Amino acid sequence: MGMAIGQVQFTQRLEVESHRADEDFFLLPREGGLVGFRMKAETPYGKKNSFQYFTADFQLNAETPLEKKLDDFYELVGFDLDRELLYVLFNKGSQYNDEKAIFEINLEERTLTELLVSSILEMELQDFLVFNKKAVFMGKYDYRPVIQIFDIETKEIVTVPGLFEKDARILQMRKDPELNVFDVVMSRRDTRKNKIVSVLTYDTNGNKLREVKIEDLGNPSMEIVEGLLTSSNNYKQALIGPYGLKKKEAYQGLYFTKINEFGEYTNRFYNVSDFDNFYNYLPEKVQEKRWKRIKKRLDKGKNTPIRNVVVTREIQAINGYYLIYNDHFTSSSSKYVPRDGMYASNFYRLNPMMGGYGGTYNPLWLDPRLRSAQTLDQYKFLAAQFILLDEDGNIVWDNSLSLNNTNKIEPMKFGELIFNGNNLFYMYLDEEALMLSQINDGELVMENEPYEIELVNENERIAETMERSLQLIWWYDNYYLLSGKQKIRYQGEDGREKSREVNFFTKIKVDDFI
Repeated sequence: MGMAIGQVQFTQRLEVESHRADEDFFLLPREGGLVGFRMKAETPYGKKNSFQYFTADFQLNAETPLEKKLDDFYELVGFDLDRELLYVLFNKGSQYNDEKAIFEINLEERTLTELLVSSILEMELQDFLVFNKKAVFMGKYDYRPVIQIFDIETKEIVTVPGLFEKDARILQMRKDPELNVFDVVMSRRDTRKNKIVSVLTYDTNGNKLREVKIEDLGNPSMEIVEGLLTSSNNYKQALIGPYGLKKKEAYQGLYFTKINEFGEYTNRFYNVSDFDNFYNYLPEKVQEKRWKRIKKRLDKGKNTPIRNVVVTREIQAINGYYLIYNDHFTSSSSKYVPRDGMYASNFYRLNPMMGGYGGTYNPLWLDPRLRSAQTLDQYKFLAAQFILLDEDGNIVWDNSLSLNNTNKIEPMKFGELIFNGNNLFYMYLDEEALMLSQINDGELVMENEPYEIELVNENERIAETMERSLQLIWWYDNYYLLSGKQKIRYQGEDGREKSREVNFFTKIKVDDFI
């Protein structure tokens, strides 16, 4: 294969006037482009009493942001996008009041409707989904999982049955607007302390349509740690994630559970020795030593546990194949190992924006163990692992990229990927540099190539970039979107140097340069 050089082009840029003290925008890709929104104060350090949003097309053409003045206490606690309707959830009145408000924003017509919700349980909210005029609230109440459905048109509230159990935890919730259902991945322990993971499917009236109990793993000492559920294709789905041994090592490898339309399932398990390139992120000599040790253990009939944390971040289903992206990291906290269904990814959706927000963390998306002000746990990221499976779970290829032992305060998803079936691009932010890697048909083409952030207008200069405000997401096709706050220097019409502070949104194209 001829060498290809991944090329990064900064193609278009949108700016919204901002002060460095302003909140960063929450960004969501949508069918026609993207939507951004935030809370805003009239003065840089004043009370945040305005809600601001804008939409842009794929060329980053946008109209002036719209603002709604808020005459009461509003705390933004959740959001979701349902086609052309953006839903933003607020606590209203005071932080001790249980009243909530939902803004329903029609992005095409640029209209905003406020809906009041007063009968939802005072739960510790963990996820908020909206589809087909139904809002789904998921959280904890009295230390137990609870889901309530709010009908936006009739204002009726339904509590979903079969979840409110003492030792139960919800690992993931995902909506399927086409089928008008949502799936819940839940773990609980039976009377013998055996862990059972169930995939439950509900309609929007709270009726349970299907339950798949994944309790037969073929080995009584094995258990699922966590997992991500793929979208439904003809009612067929896959659940993929790490597994471990009960009361022993948390991470033994990866499992692949294939669920058919009748709710029947088959499991496949993979350990380190199944992935030829598992240790590719290490120097060659260290790799050789590791593989020698693994072979010795295999000859004695022993598996090799994975000492670091393994989190399945993303699964892309393309033409009957599954691309899996795992992050591997270590934690300085011995409490971190996410046993008993604690969801290490820290958020319940695959939406890449759940989490970061440039350093200002919304408590809704923050792991409860990280909410304490005393928490200074460091997470050292070792590698990003990519695995391509066929529909039966056979490994087509695997590879790993080094993440250079990068320290982070939060265990969030590390990077963003683009995959078209052959070519895989993986990009992440390293301070103010963009790091790009490329894998083609499983072969490493380029690893951690740095690119500086550039402006589209060559007559302007970056005076300052607020590093903590930077966010990178995959947008569509082979385009990423980089956003954040910057101070820009430029020459005024009078010839004097001037500057402006902005929230910028830059479209980045990544392709092969041959």
